[in-house]
Amino acid sequence: MKLDEGMRVDGQSIGIVKDNETPTCTDYFFDADLWCADPRFQSRFMKVGECRGLFRFNKETLSAELLFPMAGDDAGSRFSKASAKVLKEFHSTGSWPDRTQFASG
Repeated sequence: MKLDEGMRVDGQSIGIVKDNETPTCTDYFFDADLWCADPRFQSRFMKVGECRGLFRFNKETLSAELLFPMAGDDAGSRFSKASAKVLKEFHSTGSWPDRTQFASG
């Protein structure tokens, strides 16, 4: 999905929340802030919303499938970061996290 010109989706902070879990799969929403230029200041941006996507983990294969792409994540980098974070927590704890966050820096 394309965004209006001048808008960008945050790639450094991605919220991840479990939506549904069955014996065979677990679904997660992932979201990031949407920013655009602040008309009051030449070099500042302002948060104008949030973009959200949805992915599913197959519990048998541990593979992630993108069910609904996040607007502005055309390259899939936010999906990759979010799914890798969930899988890392699953490997370290042995359970699917209810909520987590990818944060860089």
